[in-house]
Amino acid sequence: MRAYFGYSYKDDYYSALLLNMKIKNDFVEKLNIIRDKRVAVVGAGPNLLSVNEINEDLVISADGATNYLYERGIIPDIIVTDLDGISSFPKESIYVVHAHGDNISKLYKVDNMKIVIGSAQVFPFGNIHLFGGFTDGDRAVILAKLFKAKEIVLYGMDFDSGYVGKYSKPYYEQNLPANWIKRNKLKIAKQIIEQVLSKDL
Repeated sequence: MRAYFGYSYKDDYYSALLLNMKIKNDFVEKLNIIRDKRVAVVGAGPNLLSVNEINEDLVISADGATNYLYERGIIPDIIVTDLDGISSFPKESIYVVHAHGDNISKLYKVDNMKIVIGSAQVFPFGNIHLFGGFTDGDRAVILAKLFKAKEIVLYGMDFDSGYVGKYSKPYYEQNLPANWIKRNKLKIAKQIIEQVLSKDL
C-alpha cells in the first residue's frame, strides 16, 4: 500500500513519534465501551447529508463526519481521525488519532482533545497502536469489530458514487468528483470493510 501510493515510511514514523510525545496516558481500555453494543459507524460520504437520526447504542464517527454530527447535536462516543477533516472537537468524545506522513502539520489539533488513543501505520511503540485499516472509515469499522460490537450499522459510507463528501474536508462547500487517488482509496476501504464484517476478529 505504501509503495502503491508513494507514502514515506520515514514520514509515517516521524508523525507517529510526534503523536506519541503528545499522548501522556494510554487510554486504549476505554474502547471497551464498544463491547456488546449496537454501534453506528458514520463516514463522511456524499450520502451523509441524508442522515438525520441515529438510534444505535454507540456512535463512532470517521473524521469529517464528526462536524456534520456536531452541527446536528449528535456527539460521537468515539472519533477516528487522521486530522485532515475534523474541525469540531467535542470534549466528551474518545479520539483515536491516526498518525501518517501527510498529517504532521495537523498534529496541533490533538491539543483540542482530552482523551486520545494513538494509532499509526508503523510498528507500535509507546502509546501508539497498530489497529490496521487504511482510511478513517474502515479503521472505525475495524475498531468496532476488534472491541466486540454486537452489531455494526454503517452510515455515510458511499463508496461507489464517484464523489467525495462535502464533510470530508472543512473547506469543501459541496460534494465533489473523486480524483484517481480518492477513488482508489475508497475502493480499498470498501474491500477492507467487507472483509472485516464477514469474519470474526
